[in-house]
Formats: sequence, structure tokens, C-alpha cells
Amino acid sequence: MLLAAAEAICRIGHLPIPGAVVALVLLYGNLLLLRRIPEALGALADRVLSLFGLFFVPAGVGVVAYWPLLRADLPGILAALVGGTITTIAVTAVVAERLGRPKHTQEAADVGR
Repeated sequence: MLLAAAEAICRIGHLPIPGAVVALVLLYGNLLLLRRIPEALGALADRVLSLFGLFFVPAGVGVVAYWPLLRADLPGILAALVGGTITTIAVTAVVAERLGRPKHTQEAADVGR
């Protein structure tokens, strides 16, 4: 139901984001209001997580099927993976540092100046 409502919101509001993203936001808001996870949702989440490994099967088949092509471009692929990972960790660290400071620590630092 949330997905249908989110799709309607996106179409009516001409939002440039997918309805599934809006549905996740609506679900999160609903869970915040409930202050608990409904039993059926918890059971569904457990089931999906138990099957999560199956999501990697197509990727593994693709690697095996296209190995000659991947091997030819391996240095560029590895550079992109390593560079992207390092960049992601660095940006996450900076954002966490800036957003993670408690207000009272900032206020105490400002008072001491």
C-alpha cells in the first residue's frame, strides 16, 4: 500500500525520485510513529535476509561468463573500486565528524574562546 501511495505522490507531484524511495521514507516514518516493528514485517525481513545470498548469484555468473573481458580491463576496474572505496570512506568520515559532534561539546568549546 505504501508503494502505491508513494507512486501516486511521485506522479502527482512530478517528483524526480523513484516511488520506491518515497515508499521507504513513508515506511520509516510509519515505523517511527509505531515505535515498534510489526511482527509480520519482522518475519518478512528475516525471510528476505535469509535469502540474501541469492542476490549474488547473477553477479557471480556474470563474472565467470565475462572473465576474459574483465581480465583485460582489470587494472581500471580495480583502480575504480579502490579509489571509490577510499573516497566513500573519507567522505563518510568527514560527514560523521561534522554531524556527530554533540551540541554541548560545541557550545563548551565556543564558551572557552
